[in-house]
Amino acid sequence: MSGGGRGGLFIEARSPGMRAAVLAGLAFAAAAFGAGGVGHARAIPAAALIAAAKHAPLGLIDGLETYCDGQSEISAWLEHLTATSVRRIVWSARPCELVDRLNPNDAGGSYCVQATLDLLDPKDRRDEPEIEIYLEDPKGRRPGAVYAFRALFDGVDGPDYIRFRKDFEAEWRERFAHAPAALCSDEP
Repeated sequence: MSGGGRGGLFIEARSPGMRAAVLAGLAFAAAAFGAGGVGHARAIPAAALIAAAKHAPLGLIDGLETYCDGQSEISAWLEHLTATSVRRIVWSARPCELVDRLNPNDAGGSYCVQATLDLLDPKDRRDEPEIEIYLEDPKGRRPGAVYAFRALFDGVDGPDYIRFRKDFEAEWRERFAHAPAALCSDEP
């Protein structure tokens, strides 16, 4: 293991058995560091959480960065990026899973929305990239604001925990060279 770009984690898995062990370890770590539990009582319906995350502008998950597509909806961005490589995107809402309670920036919480990508050409049957959108606690009976992006993706160099959507884009385009071009460019 080593540090990835912009705070990510790079894990090299040279064989399918090693990859399975790494992914099992990540799942164990998520549970050990306090990923949400089964049967969590939720004040906000899953459909409302999913809608809030899908329709939130990308700028909310970009932290202090400003990009040309910051006003685009998260779901539109993800659908465009993955259009040539996925069968479908499955959205769900549950407590955050891609977490690390040792790092406050990665602690997550009880309110997250996941998008699992059903690939057209997976590396193996466990190759299902997942992104996770963190939401603040609800405000009354409404979902809280979207505030962070996390992903688990098996890129060219193996499984990676990704904290920034632009890093996810870069890894996606590296693995899927035929991915559609970005809708705009931040280059001068």
